[in-house]
Amino acid sequence: MAALAKLSSVLRRFRKSEDGSATVEFVLLIPVVMWIVFSVVEAGWLMTQQTLLHRGLNLAVRDLRLGRDPNPTPAEIKASICNYAGILRDCNNVLTLELVEVSDPIGGANAVCVDRTSNIAPVVAFNAGSRVNQDIMVARACFVVDPLIPGAGIGALLPKDPSGAFHLVSYSAFVNEPE
Repeated sequence: MAALAKLSSVLRRFRKSEDGSATVEFVLLIPVVMWIVFSVVEAGWLMTQQTLLHRGLNLAVRDLRLGRDPNPTPAEIKASICNYAGILRDCNNVLTLELVEVSDPIGGANAVCVDRTSNIAPVVAFNAGSRVNQDIMVARACFVVDPLIPGAGIGALLPKDPSGAFHLVSYSAFVNEPE
């Protein structure tokens, strides 16, 4: 009986004690706080890369529109986009660029992106159009980027390709002016 009374006394003291209550709150809230922090960091990094991709594409298209290079190649335009974008990692290898006339509809089609799980380069349309007919041209760039914090925060929820990367897509349009 003495052991039962002693056990009852210990349990009563344990029940009334408030030691460790802050630890319980911490353990319950830290996953939510960390998810928010990781989401903010990931979203900020993706937004920065998307903005720089869009800037790079717009400046490269401006060069096309102004005719700074009369016969640009897709590789030259890609290099121009990557140079203007600045911080996009491995840009020349994971960027695809399409340039087509508006009469060749691409609006409903998905952007063609690099498949990093395969060694085969994607085939994309690249038609510089005619300066005589004032063709309306659309440029579409797709940049493949790895998540900054894989599996955590919003990065875990966004759609990814088979290599675990996101696709950032940017569009720009211009009219081929006559010379």
